[in-house]
Amino acid sequence: MRQNLTTSIATIVAVVALIGFAALAPLTFQSLLDAIKLTVIGNFGFIFTYPAFIATIAFVILMFTPLGRLRFGEGPPEFATLSWIGMLFATGMGIGLLTWGVLEPRYHVEAGVSRDQALLYAFNHWGLLAWSGYLAVGVIFSHALYNMNITKPVEELLGGGLISKINLVSIVVSTVIGLSLTFSYAALPLQTSVSRYLGLDVSTTLIIIVLSCFALASSMSGLNRGIKWLSNYNTLLAVILMVSVMVLANTTDILTTYGRLLPEYVIRFPAMATEVGVGDPERKAWLADWLYAFQASWYGWYIFTGLFIARISKGRTLRELVIGVMLVPTMFSCLWFCVFGIAGIDTGSEDVFTLMATLDQTGILSIILAINILLFFVTSADSAGLVCEMLTVRRSRAFWIISMAVLAIVVNKLDGDIYKVILALIAVAAIPVALGIFALGAAFLMRLRRPKTAPQS
Repeated sequence: MRQNLTTSIATIVAVVALIGFAALAPLTFQSLLDAIKLTVIGNFGFIFTYPAFIATIAFVILMFTPLGRLRFGEGPPEFATLSWIGMLFATGMGIGLLTWGVLEPRYHVEAGVSRDQALLYAFNHWGLLAWSGYLAVGVIFSHALYNMNITKPVEELLGGGLISKINLVSIVVSTVIGLSLTFSYAALPLQTSVSRYLGLDVSTTLIIIVLSCFALASSMSGLNRGIKWLSNYNTLLAVILMVSVMVLANTTDILTTYGRLLPEYVIRFPAMATEVGVGDPERKAWLADWLYAFQASWYGWYIFTGLFIARISKGRTLRELVIGVMLVPTMFSCLWFCVFGIAGIDTGSEDVFTLMATLDQTGILSIILAINILLFFVTSADSAGLVCEMLTVRRSRAFWIISMAVLAIVVNKLDGDIYKVILALIAVAAIPVALGIFALGAAFLMRLRRPKTAPQS
């Protein structure tokens, strides 16, 4: 308990210092953020992409070997397969897909890239490289929790010493940063929706406060009710939105493009995933802004999402996790970008709300979108609070949700493209987390090589 309390206090100090820095010196904060992103991530971003690429290949091979039948824990799975996949999707990147589905392809096309290449970029940023990391960390924690009887793998795998404590603090801080910025993903479009359809001029601060209240209410209902039920509903709403956009837009073009680009993505995946931009400063700068920034941001979510995956995956096999955590979500994410990316480009839409208003004059899809964003946010915030509670002290979930909300309010007062600020901040915060994940992975492999001993009483 003392160690967890120390971690909590250290995390609070770090988050408060971050909030104070961003609030009191926003220009300096932004300049420092950009400098770190360009210097560190631009030159050494391959340390994020290469391990994810190797993990992708390794798990695809392992699922066809006898190890694919390895089961994590005993007994049947706690959650039905559809509910399980819905929870994975909602927590992993549901709200991010809603936000970037229209935005990212538009960014690339406006930069002079062809539509096909823009979609392939999005596939690479949101596909195998992202989900393989979730899978790897989820497998480590699942095996540690259910097959190795390690109750606190983040701490125990590294021995529980000073390095372990520092790593734990960096992980919790990164989780708070990542999920606080999810408030922004939800608050900005919801603010637009309230203004457009209700005629109310409300601030993002008020929206964030309301969102935090929803997340707190969900946290009080427990995992089997709040997160499970909301995940089922918001996954259903997301599918309804995607099918509706596909039908109202150019269905044939979307499906033929998906069928053509998905195999091309698989073929080009090794080259795209391992690109470093040697000898091309402009390309290296682009990689820092996009591929490396996105991949670094996934590292900021890996521990949080991986621990959540382990929590809901007891009783499942390695093969099930490879299919359900990496392959199926990747195929769905690629289809999502084809649907929303093509429709957004064809209609000239600036964001997903503009797209919905263009395709549906009745406003029904815009209302569904607003509800979907709200539910995705609540699921992510609730599960993030749960993971922070698991990493620190019991009954602290509400505190972490409130901390995320306060940080989000400060970040939303910064100038510039808020989505780019969000991406840069998460990416920079993920640098120490990535080192910690590598250390955890190495410690896990070393623990596997030890001879088995009788469990301690």
